This record gives sequence, structure tokens and C-alpha cells, in this order.
Amino acid sequence: MNSRLSKLRRRDFLKLAGAGGLALSIPILGKELSTEITSLDQNKPFTTYFNAIGTIVEVIIDDPISSSFANHAVNSVSNDVNALGNILTRFPGGTDLCALNQTDCLESPTPDLLSTLKSAISNSESSGGSFDITVKPVLDLLQGYLSGQPFPSDAQFDAAKALINYENVDVSSNLVTLEKPGMGVTLDGIATGYILDHSINVFKSMGIKSALINFGGTLATIGTRADGSLWKVGIVDPLDPTSIIGNVYLKDQAIATSGDYEDYFTPNKEYYHIVDPFTAHSPLFSHAATVVSETAMVADPLGVSLMVEDPASAMDLIDSYPAECLIYTDKDQMLTSSGMKSLMSG
Repeated sequence: MNSRLSKLRRRDFLKLAGAGGLALSIPILGKELSTEITSLDQNKPFTTYFNAIGTIVEVIIDDPISSSFANHAVNSVSNDVNALGNILTRFPGGTDLCALNQTDCLESPTPDLLSTLKSAISNSESSGGSFDITVKPVLDLLQGYLSGQPFPSDAQFDAAKALINYENVDVSSNLVTLEKPGMGVTLDGIATGYILDHSINVFKSMGIKSALINFGGTLATIGTRADGSLWKVGIVDPLDPTSIIGNVYLKDQAIATSGDYEDYFTPNKEYYHIVDPFTAHSPLFSHAATVVSETAMVADPLGVSLMVEDPASAMDLIDSYPAECLIYTDKDQMLTSSGMKSLMSG
């Protein structure tokens, strides 16, 4: 393993979606439209959109089913998405995670929160600490700046960084505790994946065999298109978001992109929504990292880890996961894993 990974560096991803007035003001699931669907007119699939958890959710069902059944399926997913968002959001109005952050202790946590926390900690361990859910104190400082407060001082950043360590989150079936006073947890970089995978499973339980769900740029697919072709998804150019740099062809897979080009704290974009908890600066190694895996729970946080690693370390890291990637580096180079090349060739 790369020596940088062996040091168990602790880092996290901060997606600021700017939810506006949407449901419970829950901007935990990023809005960055880093991928786009192409060739949607084939077979005239059922397509609809709904607002939830601070983003626009796009649903495409390509099965030969009635519109009434498709709407029923979408309504079921929409209800679940908002319910899960309430549990997993760190923002006011939420339930479980908000309670944990307020009291440093949560008794009888819901199975959904437990599952997400355990997966997040596992991602922290397997990525060598590149992903860390205890970065909330840093995020609070930066959000304070967005709200009109002075930009945080070095001393404030240092104090916040001292609270970051995923190993200080103790999770059991009946109790979750934050072991250091002042800590806070944000699930910004993994809740999308959890909710998206749940939504896909809801569709499967209803017998749907061809569908795509897009949570503001993080997508998952069921099967192929109705005509047997693969789902064609374009990867947006981070330097020109009106263009795409390539297409990926998916079947029963999820795709997520982390990038430096959508949400940022300072006008010069020196501080954008991915933050290195050791330095409180945003990593500048890459402009974007796209990950394809069988589940969004793998793809979503792994994209964060690839961004905070230098490109060589990121490519070493991807080899240890059941996933493929494309990294657009700060040198305007595109690095792809061997399996990603196959996915892009259709």
C-alpha cells in the first residue's frame, strides 16, 4: 500500500447543495451535475422528476409497464427518500443524526443510521482515512463564513481539526457515541449512496427490470435499456460543464463523481466543497474523479477519497476496491483504470 495511505489520514467530503426551500432544508446530498444521461428518447421510457432531500431526483423506467404503476413505484421511492433524508441529515429539522450531534450520544439508533455509519467507518478504514465523517467542525466553520462571519483563523481551523477522528465514533446496535466533546458527524459524502441503493432495491422488489435513478449526478441503474442496450451516461468536463469528456455504458451499476467545479466557499475557489481535514484546505490534485461500482455506497465515498489523494496514490487505491475510475487531474490529464476503459468503449 502507498505510504501516504498507511498513515491513516483522516479526510472527508463536504457537499453543499444549497437546498433553498426544499424539504426540511436538507442540502446533504450534493447537487453537482457531474454526469448526464444521453439518448433518452429510445423506446420512449417513462421519465419523471421530483424534489427531495435538497436536490432534483430523475427517474427513468424503461419497462413495458403502465404509467399508473410507474407513478406508484416513484411515489414509493419518493416517500422513502424523504424519510431517510430526515434520519441522515445533519441539518436542523432532521432526527437521528441531528440528535447525535446535539448530545454526543444516541440511544436506539435506527437501522438506517447504523448501516450508514458502519459503512462510512469501513470506508475510512479501507481508504486509509481518506474519507472521514467527523469533519463537521470544519464544515461548520466554513458555513459560518458563508453566513457572513469572518473567515476562520488558523487557530479556529486547528481547533476544529483536533476533533476529527472517525475512530472516536463508537457504534453498537443500541448506542452511538461521540467520544470527544465538540465532535460532530456529517454523512454528506455517503448518504446519497445509501439512499440511492435503497431506492434501487425498492424498484427491484416491485419487479422493475430496467430503470435509472439520478440523484443530482449520482446515478444507479437496473439492468439494461428495454431494447437490450446499455445505459449511456456522459461524464461532464470539469473545466467546461457544458461538455462531456466521454461516455460510460452501464448495466446494474452505479456511478458517482466528485469534483472541484460546482460548490465553493471562496470566490477564487481555493476552498471548495471537498476539504482536507489535516490542512483545512481543499485538495488541488485533481479536478474530478468519477467512480463506477456495483453499488452507490461504494462509488459515492470512493470518489471523495480519489480526490483527496494525489493521482498516483488514487490509482493505487482504486485497485483495492471493486470499482473503476476516471480521474481528471490538475495537469489536465485523464487517468483511467483498466476496467474503466472497457466501460467507456461500450
